[in-house]
Amino acid sequence: MVKNHSLSIIFCAVLAGCGGSSDKAEQQETVDVPLDSKFYGVWSTGPLVHVAISKDSITTFALDEERGCYESGLFQVNSSTESSLTATDIQSGERATSNFQLQGSDLIIEEDGYMLSFSKANSFNPYPGCENFYGVENVEVKLELSYLPSYITINRNAQKYGYVEYDYGINFDINKNGVLDSGDISINVKHYKGAGDYTDNHEISIAELGSKIWTLLPQHQTDSIQPTTDSNEDNNTVQLTQTGNSLILNFDTNQSSLLAHISEDTPVQVSTYLSYPQPEPEVLEGWQDGPWNWSSKIHRDFLPEQGFTQPSLYPEMVIDDATTDLTEGESMWVDIKSVQFKFTK
Repeated sequence: MVKNHSLSIIFCAVLAGCGGSSDKAEQQETVDVPLDSKFYGVWSTGPLVHVAISKDSITTFALDEERGCYESGLFQVNSSTESSLTATDIQSGERATSNFQLQGSDLIIEEDGYMLSFSKANSFNPYPGCENFYGVENVEVKLELSYLPSYITINRNAQKYGYVEYDYGINFDINKNGVLDSGDISINVKHYKGAGDYTDNHEISIAELGSKIWTLLPQHQTDSIQPTTDSNEDNNTVQLTQTGNSLILNFDTNQSSLLAHISEDTPVQVSTYLSYPQPEPEVLEGWQDGPWNWSSKIHRDFLPEQGFTQPSLYPEMVIDDATTDLTEGESMWVDIKSVQFKFTK
């Protein structure tokens, strides 16, 4: 396992729980009420260090200037008061309690007598990430659907502007707390009506829509989690191809510092979504499925149906799904047949 050098120095006394603070945290009694939402959000101490605070997790990002990459730390919240969190580092297992207060617009974090001041920060892209803890360099995901056409229609007249039309997602529970929340990552093939320079009723292949890495971060002073991405293609664009009824996504783990924590044991969830109001009646020759077969506006499927699973639990990391078991709707375009993961070291 790669040692997290940067965070062991910068956040040791603040968040990571070094020395005696781990024992102290286990002995301290807390009232288990949520941390006050005024402390939620992304905060920074200049351009080098960011911390994302939510009700259930803390995520830290620190730039290692010597190596030129971001390291991240993931902490599960065990208990809380309105002004403190006791959290466990998911990599080291160490536990510590951090106390919070606001001084004007600045956030003050204190642990074991050591204090740091953070300013409100905007969402950011922690790229490039440092090396993976488990030696994983590349990840490939093959998502097989019951059927995918060679082209689809986007920016349909029947759809409202700003609404998602297509969304095929691979969700990674990076912080391993059983929910998709702050500190996690989604790899999505997604299109909103009006996004890009496409005309109305434009025909395009799904692969041409592209795929990006979305980082989940908390919004300031709210329980909401905001998926954020960066338009820089070199940073977070995922290689996407379509072969028959399958979408194949390929990405390197240095494309986000959070991917340093990914392995075949990382909990995953696959989600598919299609919004297709006012389906057309025309039957297209050679197509196995199409709008003429649909009566629903929304179509979606999940694998597993609830929660997450681990690729390592399945032979050759192929997870099969029963067909025609959609959560909603009837489109074969979102009906998950199987998903296969490959982790290259």
